[in-house]
Amino acid sequence: MITNRALYNVHKKETKRKIYIKDFGGITKTVAPSKANEFTVHVPSAYDYRFSSARRDEIVDILKKLFLIETKQNCAIFHTQAKDLKDFTTTEKDMKKGVSRFPSNDYRAHEEDLMNAG
Repeated sequence: MITNRALYNVHKKETKRKIYIKDFGGITKTVAPSKANEFTVHVPSAYDYRFSSARRDEIVDILKKLFLIETKQNCAIFHTQAKDLKDFTTTEKDMKKGVSRFPSNDYRAHEEDLMNAG
């Protein structure tokens, strides 16, 4: 579920996790030739959240717009051709070990920015 302030993981009417839009560090998504419809929401203050959806692009577009409204900045979008986002998603275990799987700037997709820099 998405509101103007947060992204929620709701399962059987119970909220499992709430991530404030302003807390996003970026979003990574798979691109062709990968056939996965995955995206990972990076949360530097906690662990990341990995999703798969046939409506991925629509969801990412909404999240980018909400991030811009909330922070007045572009949400960093990263692209990878990997078959899935396992290697680009920091898990709870990774956080406890001090490991980050945040993508390098080589993966940054500036063409997805909503606002021009400068």
